[in-house]
Amino acid sequence: MDLYLSLTSGGTLLSLTADLIARPRDLFARLYESDLTVWVSTPSFVRFCLADPAFGELSLPNLKRLVFCGETLSVATARALLERFPKAEIWNTYGPTETTVAVTSLRIDETICAKGAVLPVGYPAEGMRVWAVGEDGYPVAGGEVGELVIAGPQLSPGYLRRTDGPTGFGPLPNPGGGSVFAYRTGDRGHVTGGLVYCEGRVDRQVKLHGYRLELDEIEHHIRALPDVTDAAVLPMLRDGTADYLAAFVGHPNYGDEPEEDFARAQAIRQCLSSDLPAYAIPRVFRFVSALPLTANGKVDRGRLARWLP
Repeated sequence: MDLYLSLTSGGTLLSLTADLIARPRDLFARLYESDLTVWVSTPSFVRFCLADPAFGELSLPNLKRLVFCGETLSVATARALLERFPKAEIWNTYGPTETTVAVTSLRIDETICAKGAVLPVGYPAEGMRVWAVGEDGYPVAGGEVGELVIAGPQLSPGYLRRTDGPTGFGPLPNPGGGSVFAYRTGDRGHVTGGLVYCEGRVDRQVKLHGYRLELDEIEHHIRALPDVTDAAVLPMLRDGTADYLAAFVGHPNYGDEPEEDFARAQAIRQCLSSDLPAYAIPRVFRFVSALPLTANGKVDRGRLARWLP
């Protein structure tokens, strides 16, 4: 997507390497000398950048548009960007590789941020259809959460020479009757008034001591707390079963004395108790300057798991 958009617009593509991202001082120097006009990244990467107080309009004065994909864009992140880049457009998009990436899009402003805790990912592109289904594959009622399904001309016919079982592609009951070739995305979400909302992965739901938990929801509540720059919650396993939750929290004062981290964790637990049941509050908190990212700009959860004993 980035290559073709740059070529067709006569633009210059700045691609940031994983090695550069691992050296924040060099990364920000490269960004601020780039004279960027369009930004495309995951929300995780821009949250990483927002940890630098200098990341804003003064350092990137010609930035006109920020486009996000690949993960859920939170209200807190969108508001921080609207404040740091008041003249730039903030666009939220959605669509997996199997549907030629971008299927929905919407410009995010303060009015949209004020409407709810979850940002919409937009309206479907021309000719594309997005709806939510239950476990049986049948459409759910408008506004009801289910698994997002996509159909239309952007949809791939399947994977090349893939014959090793279900792939998500196939005929599904059509909301208008009959059946249609569609793709089950594995993403949870709903469609309300034509707007599509994506609320995380189906496989990010875990069962802990008999309770079903949405890890994305817990992360959302932690990120909304004061001074928190980012958060990732992982289930810690014992004999293949989730035993407790561990939270990695980006915080400007990480690395203080253990007593400070303990007090900070206790304060977060107290705040979370007003929104989450006790069984959904992580047992372990680790404070970091920033969450590690994969080469694709998403949170490296495998690396986080290795940081715990």
